[in-house]
Amino acid sequence: MDLKRRSCLRNRDRISELPDALLLQILSFVPTKDAVATSVLSKRWRYLCKMMPRLRFWYERTDDLERFSDNVCRFLLSHQAPVLQSLHLEVNFERGSTMDIGVLLGVAFGLHVRELELQVYSWEPYRFPTSLYNCRTLETLKLGSSVLLDVPFPVCLKALRTLSLFDVSYKDDGSVVNLLSGCSVLENLEVMMFSHPHLGTFTIHVPSLQNLTLISDSEDFTVFVINAPHLKYLNLKGLIDEDSCLIENTPEVVEAHITDVSSVVYENIHGSLTSVKRLSLKIASPLKLTKFNRIFNQLVCLEIHTYEPEWWNLLMLMLHSSPNLQVLKLISEWFRILDRLTYNRWSQPKYVAECLVNRLETLVWENYEGDIEDDREVAQYMLSNASRLETATFSRTDILHTEKRLERLKELESVAKASNSCQLVFT
Repeated sequence: MDLKRRSCLRNRDRISELPDALLLQILSFVPTKDAVATSVLSKRWRYLCKMMPRLRFWYERTDDLERFSDNVCRFLLSHQAPVLQSLHLEVNFERGSTMDIGVLLGVAFGLHVRELELQVYSWEPYRFPTSLYNCRTLETLKLGSSVLLDVPFPVCLKALRTLSLFDVSYKDDGSVVNLLSGCSVLENLEVMMFSHPHLGTFTIHVPSLQNLTLISDSEDFTVFVINAPHLKYLNLKGLIDEDSCLIENTPEVVEAHITDVSSVVYENIHGSLTSVKRLSLKIASPLKLTKFNRIFNQLVCLEIHTYEPEWWNLLMLMLHSSPNLQVLKLISEWFRILDRLTYNRWSQPKYVAECLVNRLETLVWENYEGDIEDDREVAQYMLSNASRLETATFSRTDILHTEKRLERLKELESVAKASNSCQLVFT
């Protein structure tokens, strides 16, 4: 091969030889402004930029606001793809600056956008345009930070399946009702609230809903009412007020994560969770109940965070209420030791739970140290009574095995186990 031919092959533009579909996929992984910069390469690249299915724009305070708005609007107006798959718009306003985001969103809706993510950072809340609550092609809507939802009438978002509301503001209770009532096929709802002074009741009445995440970290009192007959996955976090949550109808929940929730809230809602197969609990204070009125007949996998004094009361309560439990995972957290100044000690139950006798196969205890006598007694009780147990794993997050911990682990090895086939694993 002569030198001239070798040089031609070396300088050959192999990327431009790739099919359009693959090039568009590559461009979707880089910021839109960088993708637009490729338009100067050739007419083909200029055409590809106008066909990009996913667009992402963000405005920084150092940029010229008017120029940014004009550039985005011009780019959207020249867009030629049959469907705009997604638009991510992030705007960071300085005090006193304004921008008509509604015009940009209107253009995007005219392009039949399917996924819209709007993040606004501003001193004053940005009121989401009411004229855009009737987009028939929108499948995913994600709103964050300084967005205000003022919905004076029922909306019509017939294709919306995923809705994420991250620390947005609400004009009133009716705005929540009007928004959700217009989402007839909504399957996934994620609500994160850090301040909601204008809400008394946050009503989630969505028959089609399957996945719900509700996170609240605010001193403002709001009652969350959940009515979702086809809900499969539930994630609640941060509800500490006694009457902050009311579950009216969730007969099909399969998996639930209840985190940093007060014992009173859990006592109020546990009766609506009896259909779960997998349940994770991190309850913020000891339970007052000594018996549940409902039985968790479907529960096969239970996870409990043992970070509060008397956490074993919750454990025993759940064991006696879960006759078919097969997997139990306990997660210790170090800071809880500081709170153990005064509490009721562990007391061995008079009756062994049915699941320990007939069902439990796997026990995992993360961060097991064995320093606390109550913890040791609980561990020994489990080994002594779980007659079907196959593996019991006691682990730590660090790899150091102190002499004291090794001594505690030897104590577990010496326990007379109810299951002859149980394998102890220490990591």
